[in-house]
Amino acid sequence: MTEEQERVGGGMNMMDQQTNSATDENQYVTFKIGEEEYGIDIMLVQEIIRYHKPTTVFNANPVIRGVTNFRGKVIPIIDMHRKFNLPEAEYDEFTVVVVIEVNGKTMGMIVDRVSDIMSFSSDDIQTVDQEFAEDIKTEHLKAMAKSEGRIIMLLDPNRLISFEDMSKINQMSASSLQE
Repeated sequence: MTEEQERVGGGMNMMDQQTNSATDENQYVTFKIGEEEYGIDIMLVQEIIRYHKPTTVFNANPVIRGVTNFRGKVIPIIDMHRKFNLPEAEYDEFTVVVVIEVNGKTMGMIVDRVSDIMSFSSDDIQTVDQEFAEDIKTEHLKAMAKSEGRIIMLLDPNRLISFEDMSKINQMSASSLQE
């Protein structure tokens, strides 16, 4: 093997190591809801848009603030303050809607402000287990991540909205598109 081949081969190994370490880290979009910081897997986030008042849907689950048109598709908008039984928030210029796709369904979450995109190693993530769940209401959490003295609660996207509520929204969306 020539010196050139060794140098190139060594570079490839270093590239492989960087790729492997990048896949060992999980990236999350982090945001504030009330005083706490939450995160959701960046691969689920389609877009972060400025908040504007959604269209009200009567008889919907109270956590659903309404629906909005996102890229030609009517999607439900979840008020995360209501979801977590927090006092109503006053929306300001920092309030945004994080649009996510879960199991082929698109929905938006109203959050107070986006904080950052953060990477966590698997050592920094603690899953929420039954023992932990007995003491704290954790049905919407997948795990908790530690970073520089902060704790970021990682949401379980599959539990943000019930199947029944999603079905109602889909029916309303279909009828509003036909009109």
